Amino acid sequence: PGPRPATLPQLGELPSRAGGLRRADLHRRGEVEARPYPSGGAIYQTGVYVIAHQCEGLEAGLYSYRPDDHSLYLVAQRSPEVEGLLKIAAAGAMISTPPQVLLVLTARFARMAWKYETIAYATMLKHVGVIFQTLYLVATAMGLAPCALGGGGADLFARAAGLDPLEEGSVGEFILGTRPDSAEPEPQREAPATARGS
Repeated sequence: PGPRPATLPQLGELPSRAGGLRRADLHRRGEVEARPYPSGGAIYQTGVYVIAHQCEGLEAGLYSYRPDDHSLYLVAQRSPEVEGLLKIAAAGAMISTPPQVLLVLTARFARMAWKYETIAYATMLKHVGVIFQTLYLVATAMGLAPCALGGGGADLFARAAGLDPLEEGSVGEFILGTRPDSAEPEPQREAPATARGS
């Protein structure tokens, strides 16, 4: 990662382009929710949480991204759990400093399990893969430095976010920062996300 922190407009553009809410009129099904990536049964059970460590224009903390109104909602201030997640992410990426931004993907398990039953969890992990691919493509096009991680702290995240890990749990982590040679202009095609209190 580069020395310059990521910015709130960048953080707003990335989830909008990679996972923002769209509407699709599917043949014989009417208008349904859609995203820029595929999802089994168009269920879209994946949530996105943002841990900001160094992001210009955004206070450090844990946020939930809500695609319906394209906003970040504060879930928790900086805490030992949040710091622990950043430390685990840095170790996973083999970097010496905490990542500027850590995206945590979660799954709302029951939303998939009722339909896919025994293959629900495997399907959720495949969804994580296609979301990672989309994040890589969008972040690279934006001139950012992306990196998917192969592990994380699911229990620690549940405590940090105040979630029941059996209902909504962490299934993927992705770090984001600026490039070391990042002197190129930053494209800003989408309106920045707004940060809101809990």
